[in-house]
Amino acid sequence: MPDEGPAPGPGVDAAAARRLLGYLRELARARRAPARDIAAHDQVHWLADLPGEVYVETEAGPGEVLFSIPFIPISPPGVLEEFDGWLAMRHWYRALRDLAERPAAEGGEAVLATGLLAWRPPRGPAVRGHLLSTPVRIALDRRSGRVDVVVAGPAVPRDRDLLAGVPGLRADGAGPVRDAARAGRATGLTASAAGVLREWCAAATGERDEPVAFQEDWAPADLDAPLPQAPRMRLAPALVVCPPGQAALVGHYDTLLARLGDGPVPAGLAAFLTPGGRSPLLNRPDATPEAIADMLAGMLAQGRRVLVAVPDGAAALRLRAALPDGIAGLCAAVTDPAPPPDAAPPAAPAGHAMPAAPGRRRSVPDQGPAAPDRIAAALLAHAAGYEPYRHRDQVAELAEREAALRTAVAGLAERARTMTATEAGTCDLGGGYRGEPAALDRRLRTESADHGWLPPRRDLPETAPLSAAEAAELIRLLAEETPERRARTAQRDVDPAALPSPPYVRTLIEAEATAVARARRSETETSRRLRACDVQLLARLDARAGTVNAALRELGLEGHPGGWDSADHVVRAFSDALGRRRPGVWAKVAEKSPQAEWAERALRSLAGHRVELPPDAPDPRRMAGAAQQLGRHLSDGGTLKRGPLRSSTQRQAEPLLEGVTVDGGPPVTPERLHVLFTHLMVRVACEDLQRAWEAAGVSFPADVPLESRVARFCGAHRRLARIRAAFPAVEETAELLVRTRLGIPLTHPVQWHGYTTALESALLGLGVNRATADLTALRDSIGAAGGDDAEPPPELIAALAAIDARDVGDYGRCLLGLAEARHERGLQARCDRLLGRVRAAHPELAGLMAATARDRAWAGRLERWDEAWAWARAAARIADVPRSAAETGLRADLEEAGERLRQVSGRLAAAQAWGMCLDRIDRAATEPADIVPAWIVPLWRVPDVLPPRPGAFDAVIVHGEHGAGAEALFLLWTAPRMVLAGRSGPDLPVPPGADRENPEAISGTFPPAGLEAVTPTAPLFRILRERFDPDRPATPASAPAPDPGPVPVEPAPAAEPAAAVERVEPVEPVEPVRAVEPVPAMESTRAEEPVAAEEPVRAEEPAAAGAQAGRSIATYKREELIDLVARLAVREPDLDDDRLVEVAGRLLGCPADEELLVGARLRFAVEHYRESLVD
Repeated sequence: MPDEGPAPGPGVDAAAARRLLGYLRELARARRAPARDIAAHDQVHWLADLPGEVYVETEAGPGEVLFSIPFIPISPPGVLEEFDGWLAMRHWYRALRDLAERPAAEGGEAVLATGLLAWRPPRGPAVRGHLLSTPVRIALDRRSGRVDVVVAGPAVPRDRDLLAGVPGLRADGAGPVRDAARAGRATGLTASAAGVLREWCAAATGERDEPVAFQEDWAPADLDAPLPQAPRMRLAPALVVCPPGQAALVGHYDTLLARLGDGPVPAGLAAFLTPGGRSPLLNRPDATPEAIADMLAGMLAQGRRVLVAVPDGAAALRLRAALPDGIAGLCAAVTDPAPPPDAAPPAAPAGHAMPAAPGRRRSVPDQGPAAPDRIAAALLAHAAGYEPYRHRDQVAELAEREAALRTAVAGLAERARTMTATEAGTCDLGGGYRGEPAALDRRLRTESADHGWLPPRRDLPETAPLSAAEAAELIRLLAEETPERRARTAQRDVDPAALPSPPYVRTLIEAEATAVARARRSETETSRRLRACDVQLLARLDARAGTVNAALRELGLEGHPGGWDSADHVVRAFSDALGRRRPGVWAKVAEKSPQAEWAERALRSLAGHRVELPPDAPDPRRMAGAAQQLGRHLSDGGTLKRGPLRSSTQRQAEPLLEGVTVDGGPPVTPERLHVLFTHLMVRVACEDLQRAWEAAGVSFPADVPLESRVARFCGAHRRLARIRAAFPAVEETAELLVRTRLGIPLTHPVQWHGYTTALESALLGLGVNRATADLTALRDSIGAAGGDDAEPPPELIAALAAIDARDVGDYGRCLLGLAEARHERGLQARCDRLLGRVRAAHPELAGLMAATARDRAWAGRLERWDEAWAWARAAARIADVPRSAAETGLRADLEEAGERLRQVSGRLAAAQAWGMCLDRIDRAATEPADIVPAWIVPLWRVPDVLPPRPGAFDAVIVHGEHGAGAEALFLLWTAPRMVLAGRSGPDLPVPPGADRENPEAISGTFPPAGLEAVTPTAPLFRILRERFDPDRPATPASAPAPDPGPVPVEPAPAAEPAAAVERVEPVEPVEPVRAVEPVPAMESTRAEEPVAAEEPVRAEEPAAAGAQAGRSIATYKREELIDLVARLAVREPDLDDDRLVEVAGRLLGCPADEELLVGARLRFAVEHYRESLVD
């Protein structure tokens, strides 16, 4: 295929073409609005964060599994040690499953991003994005619940998007590297992918001509860290959800501009810039796969090279499946995702070997029977054994057979025209249609003007499946139907009342937020080290810390130790215990606790007695001994005497008797001596306690009343006992910290306070995990609402997103949306039930109601619903009126001859198409684009699948609605002619990168003068139609379809061709003749504007050459009919195909019983004329 296309038209200069291509490039860039920062994407999952249990196959190629996540249950494990592992696996499983179950309508595509380029230039926007994007497919195994991440294709370089408008980094020398990436060397995480990134870094240079630094590590990006001043790249693989499609379009326009230069402008682009003469545009609103397949087959039979741009891979598969077997081998289809690797190759003709496809890597997967490599290999195998002369003899033989069969069919049709039925009489067709067949036929034809909208059908029941009221309800439901409501019945039935209420969700969210805030406020280095410990260890530490802190709180030692009294004996004891100092001293003090308790009890027993000692009283211990002995003396019957008769015991106790008073008198009785002895022993105990405490460094005043002194000692011992009860917990805590090697010292109360504060923060962190786990379990329970495998409604997905965003208000709105969704589901279910009843009885009527429900004509139709049903039933049954045996036999012969003619015509067309292809094939070619004559490719895959060669194809068929605007005009570079199959879509939104104040300007550029139709919001179909046919406005897809007019009696269906027949192009059909069956109306195949059901023939209609009223249609040659149709179309360009057939049929004036055959031959003539416009 030459690199240069047809010469441009006069007056077309390359400057206007360059300006248009530049504008379209900027429009494509603005439409995409590429994100330079990885943080701008909705979802980014770093592979470095994958749990250790997940194995990543780094050498996975297209069609192979990169990694898998098994089914992870919602409920957490009962063992605390397994909680963290479960939480990490559950996070990945939930994220991947959400991507796998995401509705296709949401858009977006998952890619494996590699080569993270980070840089903050001195001027221009910052860059932090991946250089390579490998498409992946998230597949869910419904049986096991496993989620697989499958590599779906080769990597796409994104350096131009990342660096567009960023000065200071030049990647001019990276062209070969981009080609290597497109060839498949940079797919996924293979070793060659890292090599391609290194080559790019070596080819790209900064302002100082230094190469970009590259590091092969998987660490995720720190989004909070500042960007480096010099460009750096790391591997940093991540799963990223990107906006859908058009990834290579900007680079494609760069290539087109480079190839244009100052040379000639391709013919398609030149015609768009300077329209005039015959329009290169053909409009086919009947965008069914079968209609496009017939057109494609006809073009191939004429030796044309054709590109069909479809919306997606599924549409490509449907269109190729509609092709006849003889034509499918000439057509390559590119589908996404790729078919399974074990798909069978296209069958080669008998006697030819299938050569191996050229060993190359490309952006088109070489899998599936329609893959370009396999189709090219099959064509080369055909060409190797192709014998032109023998093939031409076969074509000539088929042509002779077709001519003979056509003559035979014409003769049989003439005989059937002159034959009349031999049986007559009355017949009853039901619904009030009773009488002679001729009268009934006239009545049915007359009433067709009122009821012809309802297609006749033989097997209709006597009564309509719906009443008039139900039919009106169905029309209303169909008119109000939206794609969103239509999808409701395929979605889960989710009852919002069964979901958690917004207040409950708010409680969980606030609990998590509170836990997060508290954990963040108290987080320290020590808390981070503690949080990394085992959960059981933290539980033990928390229990021990609780014991110690409870004792400190009871002793009034709360808060920071800096506020404690350093003279407090408890503080000293706690400090010594932390530092493991003076344990023996404090043990001895603790041993005195019983003595302090006895002194308290003894002093309590002296209540009511008053003991007074002299100031110079001797040692209380010695006085106590004297008092005890004197008391025993008196108790044994002794008495106190005076003078020399005093006993030695009395003489020892003389100081007591002289200076001490008990209750105001001397202690001269045993009772008073016992009180005195007890008092003195309390004083002895206090002196012992004083000495013990002073050894510990604590002093108590001795000049206070005895009661106060005893009370102080008792209180001090009780407090000491309380803190000493917590010493084992302190020792165990210290041992645990030493054993775990956390490096946390505990030798001072301040250190203990810091440790307990950090421990509390670590436990708060666990509380955050628990609160998050509660919300995760809540989210999973919401995601499982509905209880089946059906697609979740968008409102349910939005509710899950609201939970993830912790937005209670949005969650409440989603619940309201779910309630509305249930209402819509009920309406759609009612609509489907009513339409199903109609479809079961009359499929054509169901299709008509669904397609034209917004037509205002339905108001009048439904008023006579039952009458129209009876008419349709009678109009079909009249064809079953008995005929003579001779006529029946003649019709059977005619049907058999017509079927043989269709088979031979199909084989002839297929042979002509293969002959055209093999005569022109270049046997030395290796590229599929140079070999395969027909391609079916998704529109946005064309730039990276086919080489940008001007005039590479003879025509481009744009099939379906792609949501495309002017940026899809790159198709004009590919072919000089274009066919629009389908209706125009709605206006597009203003691109994100457009100037809001002046939407027509994109990055300061405007389209060339005179191209007012090219705007950022205009859809592609409308641009082309207004440019090439400005007097015909494009009807949006949402507009009601034109009323096809009355539909008379339905003809008998023709027999299907045999399986071996290869029907390629629409050949002139031959139908059996019915005496009372007119031609059924067809959809418009040219114009989209409404056409009146009955339009009178214009007075200036051109007469058919040689036309005579009553002349048989069999006597007209094909060329005569095509000439008649062509002159009518030129004279009346507003007529669609049905109106052309109707007007031409009236001009010919053929016999009434030939109406079916007249319609068939005229339709073939119209089809041939329309296809001739593409030449």
